[in-house]
Amino acid sequence: MTAQKPEEFIYKGKRYQGLYAEPLDQYLQTQNIEFQPIASNCWRGYSGLWVISDNKLFLTHFSGAIRIYQIEKNEFSPELCYETKSISLNHLFPNQQNVFAEWFSGEIRLIQRVKLTSEDYCDTVYKKEIHLTFEKGILVKKEILKNKCSFLPRWLRFW
Repeated sequence: MTAQKPEEFIYKGKRYQGLYAEPLDQYLQTQNIEFQPIASNCWRGYSGLWVISDNKLFLTHFSGAIRIYQIEKNEFSPELCYETKSISLNHLFPNQQNVFAEWFSGEIRLIQRVKLTSEDYCDTVYKKEIHLTFEKGILVKKEILKNKCSFLPRWLRFW
């Protein structure tokens, strides 16, 4: 199974990856849009760049691919082909550049560096996780969790 491309976030001037964070999903549930997977590492069919500024969550960049079905004679059949169309932020939010995510309430977990602790890449450990809780797009709680595991190379741990 291919690891999925995470959403990206800028928080306090640093770029982070979102861990299981898809804040746009709550908005998309109210829309009638069917995304086309972009690649094996992006089955959701889109990616976004988010900025947390003045304790508010903004979507500042978006790229995705949607399906446009070719329907003839008012009949729909799964056998009918469809086109794939690339879309940008302007498609979802016309004439907006920084979209305040007022629809989003929930937690976003941010990570910056991944440390693989075994040679078979089974154990992924994060040095630090930042848990941010939002209510209607406004940051209401922040928690930083630091991992107490040793991140020294194995050969240094024995000295």
